[in-house]
Amino acid sequence: MSAATRAARPKRALSLLDLIGANWTTQALATAAELGLADRLARGPARTADLADELGCDADSLGRLLRALASIGVCAPRTQGRYALAPAGEPLREDAPDSVRSWAIWCGRESWAVWGDLAGSVRTGRSVRQRAGARAGYAHLEDDRAARLFHGAMAELTRQVGRAVARTIDLRGTAHVVDVGGGYGELLAELLAAHPRLRGTVFDLPHATRGAVERIAQAGLAGRADVVSGSFFDAVPAGAEAYLMKAVLHNWDDDKALAILASCRRAMGPGSRLFVVERLLPARPSSSRRDRAILRSDLNMLVGHGGRERSRGDYAALLAKAGLRLAGVRPATLDFSVIEAVARRPPRGGAVKGLSGSPASTKAARAPAAR
Repeated sequence: MSAATRAARPKRALSLLDLIGANWTTQALATAAELGLADRLARGPARTADLADELGCDADSLGRLLRALASIGVCAPRTQGRYALAPAGEPLREDAPDSVRSWAIWCGRESWAVWGDLAGSVRTGRSVRQRAGARAGYAHLEDDRAARLFHGAMAELTRQVGRAVARTIDLRGTAHVVDVGGGYGELLAELLAAHPRLRGTVFDLPHATRGAVERIAQAGLAGRADVVSGSFFDAVPAGAEAYLMKAVLHNWDDDKALAILASCRRAMGPGSRLFVVERLLPARPSSSRRDRAILRSDLNMLVGHGGRERSRGDYAALLAKAGLRLAGVRPATLDFSVIEAVARRPPRGGAVKGLSGSPASTKAARAPAAR
């Protein structure tokens, strides 16, 4: 063994130790978000004892948390034992335009337990919830508290990419767009703001559309948008020139993803287009921030939902089976790309290769539009 190799060994171990222990940052940030620490410090620096009184915490323990948060740049120590909010901590505020507060809490609370059995998912190919006998999909969000937290977190992430997606998608000549699995309507709101003549529909399950009605009203878009409740496995609102799905297909295995695409294909007219906003697996993984974020999401889909991130080729194959053709791929922002698809051939009696049965004939229930 060379001297250089011997010298490098301790550094390699230290690097791995940093990665192994990185779970502390998730919990520290989730706790800070849950306590509303950033919101309080946004009003001005404060002493640890005063913060503890206001937030209902043990002063010594809160001081330890503040020191840890200072070490990662979220807050900054000041004179006389006070702490201030650092610029890097601003997105933990609930009212910050780039807030990730709900996402921090979701990762530290709801998502935390399933990551503890990643090994079981790797061994079996099934998510933690699947192995526990839970229903597939989002049945766990029928609890109102979990649903509010999840959809708030998804809205925060969508807000980060929404404007870039609105710039990336060419909607000239399009009158109506349907956001399939659109959650609280964050992405549709960005599209309508960028395209003043566009009309839109948010389509999702009832636990999501309740929040969408409010979001559309707050954005002043009630006259240009409606909200429809239903399952994209049954049917998708028909007749729009454009269909949009962001971070939907990666939640599902190939059979379920194909069923969703088949529903979209049945709803699409001859000139309709489908825009799929997803992370694309790199051909050769690197240690770049982007690749690591995509691959982390891939494992998150495995352990949490039984879904997966996919490559460009994977999406091209799925689209073809659903009677669609991949027309192009454009990078958007952060880790996302926009995949554009158009009709390749008429669906054969409503069925697609690899799926049995016929499309559901039930109509989605329309939620009252915000006015």
